[in-house]
Amino acid sequence: MYSLKEIVKGTTAKLSHINNGKLYFNVDVDGIIYQFPIDCTDVSEWKDTDIYTEYKAVTLMRWIRKAMENQNLIQLNINKYKSINN
Repeated sequence: MYSLKEIVKGTTAKLSHINNGKLYFNVDVDGIIYQFPIDCTDVSEWKDTDIYTEYKAVTLMRWIRKAMENQNLIQLNINKYKSINN
């Protein structure tokens, strides 16, 4: 697993989905996808916050760190298929 610094340096966090009061973001680090949740039900976390589908990962570093500490940062195994036309 990459360090927090390696995960947020020069990467983008993209909204994957919303489920059960949580936003799930994916960060691609050298072809490895890390996913972490942000709890939307905690009003103190979201007071006066706009939600976008994409952020610089460093902007969400607080939640990435929290996910690492709580073991909620998961590495997704996504198969990348090559186009048959290539």
